[in-house]
Amino acid sequence: MARVVVVLGAMLAACGARAQSAEKPWQYSASVSYYDLPKYQDYWNPVVTADRDRIHLEGRYNYLNIDSGSFWAGANFSAGKTWQFEATLMFGLVVGTIQGVGPGFELSLNHSWFKLTSEGEYVFETQKGVDNTSYSWTEVSGSPASWCRLGLALQLTNALVATRNVQRGPVVAFSFKNFELEADVLDPDRDDATYILSLSRSF
Repeated sequence: MARVVVVLGAMLAACGARAQSAEKPWQYSASVSYYDLPKYQDYWNPVVTADRDRIHLEGRYNYLNIDSGSFWAGANFSAGKTWQFEATLMFGLVVGTIQGVGPGFELSLNHSWFKLTSEGEYVFETQKGVDNTSYSWTEVSGSPASWCRLGLALQLTNALVATRNVQRGPVVAFSFKNFELEADVLDPDRDDATYILSLSRSF
C-alpha cells in the first residue's frame, strides 16, 4: 500500500511539473520616448506592458496628451506562420488632461524582412464640453540587416494641439539583443517637425 501511495504521489508530482512547465511565463516590455517639438513643450512618453497567453496589460503616460496617463487591459490573438499576424484588443481608462474610457487596438504583420505595425485608441471624454479623443500610429518598415530597420511612420491625432492632425516621416531603428533604439522625424519638410527618439527593451 505504501508503495502504491508513493507511486501515485510521484505521478501526480510529475503531472503537476509538466502542467507548470507548459504554462507560458509573463513577458514584459518597457520603453521611453523623447518628443522634441521645436515650437512647443518637449516631453517624455514611458510605456510598460505585461503579457501572458491571451492576457495583455499596459500602462502609458503622456501618450494621448501631455500630463495624461492611461491603463489598458485586453486579449492577445495570433495566426499564421510564414506571415505572422498578431492582434491585441483592449479597453482602457484615461486620467489627467484627458479623462475618459474607450477601446484600443495593437496590430502587427511580419514576414521575413517586412514588418507592419499599427496601434490606436478612441477615448470617450467624461469631461463636459471636451471633444472625444482619437489617436493612431502606423509603421511600415523593412530590415536590410537583422539589427536594422528602415521605414515610414504615420501619426493621426486630434489630441496634441501642437501638431497637425496627420504627420508622416522616416523611421530608423537599431536593435541589439533585447534592446531597440528608434528615431523618427515627422513632417521633416516643415520648420515645426517633430523629432522622436525611443529606447525599448523586452524581457
